[in-house]
Amino acid sequence: METKKMRDVVFDKELFENFQSGTILDTLLCSYKGLPKGVNYMIIGDPGVGKTTIILDLIANISRHSPNSRVLFISAEMNEIDLAIYVQRYPKFSNIDILFVEADFDNGIHHLMEIEDVLQQGWDIVAIDSFYELQGIIKEEENITLRLAEAKLLSLIKRHNKADNIAGIHTTFLTIQQVTKSGVFVGSNRLKHMITAMMELRLDNPKNIYSDRFVVFTKHRRGDVGVKLYYSLSSTGDVTFDEERFISDRKLRKVQSEVSSQLRDFASQFDQLFNKTQTD
Repeated sequence: METKKMRDVVFDKELFENFQSGTILDTLLCSYKGLPKGVNYMIIGDPGVGKTTIILDLIANISRHSPNSRVLFISAEMNEIDLAIYVQRYPKFSNIDILFVEADFDNGIHHLMEIEDVLQQGWDIVAIDSFYELQGIIKEEENITLRLAEAKLLSLIKRHNKADNIAGIHTTFLTIQQVTKSGVFVGSNRLKHMITAMMELRLDNPKNIYSDRFVVFTKHRRGDVGVKLYYSLSSTGDVTFDEERFISDRKLRKVQSEVSSQLRDFASQFDQLFNKTQTD
C-alpha cells in the first residue's frame, strides 16, 4: 500500500459540480449546494414519515433539472403494482428507471449479479430502498451470512463511487435504511464509516403521524448538522419545503452561535482579569 500527498492527486473538475434539484433542499445537501458526486447518503426516519417519497422526489427533480443525468431507483421493498399506485399519486416518478429486486428463492435467481450488470452501465445517482431488505435477499440467494452480504454490497457501492463502470461515472448512492422501534440506525460500524452523510426524516412528535415533519443531518462531511428543514407531502405529487421557516431558523442559529462565541470571549477575558488580580 502506497502513501499519497493530496497535492499530487488530480481530479476532474466536473467531479465537484453538484447535481441541483432546484429546491431549498440543495442548501442542506451540501455546503456548496446540491447533491455531490461519488458520495453515499444514508436515509433513516420514523415510520410513515415519507422516506421513499422524499428520495424519489429528489431524484425526479434532479432528472428534470439535469436532463442528461442518469438516475436509477432499486426497489427491494415495493413491486411493480405497489409502484403503479404510488405513481398515480406522484406522476413525475413515472420517468425514473427502476430495477425491481424481489426475493424468489425457488428459481435460483441471483439478484446480486443482475444488480452488478445494471450498475456497470454507469449511473449518476442510484437510490436503494432499502439496504437492509436488499442485504437480506442477497444473504438468502447467495446462502451467505448477513455480514458477508453487507460486505458485498458495500464493495459494489465503493467501486462505483470511484467510477468503476463502463461509463466512468462517479456514482452517488442514496440508501434508505431500516431503524429499530426506538428509531436507531440499523447497521454495522463498517456501514456507518462508509456514509458521507446521515439524513434523518423525523416527526416533531414521533407518536403523532400528523405532526410536523423535518429533514435533518446528524452526520455530514459535506455540510451542516442539526439544521432542520420542514416539509409536507401533498396529494398533487410534490414535496413542499418550508423555505421561509428554514431561512429563519438558520438566522436564529447564527445569532445563537455569535452570542455563544461572545460569551466565551467574555468568560475568557474575565478569567484572565481575575487571575491577574490574584497574582497582583
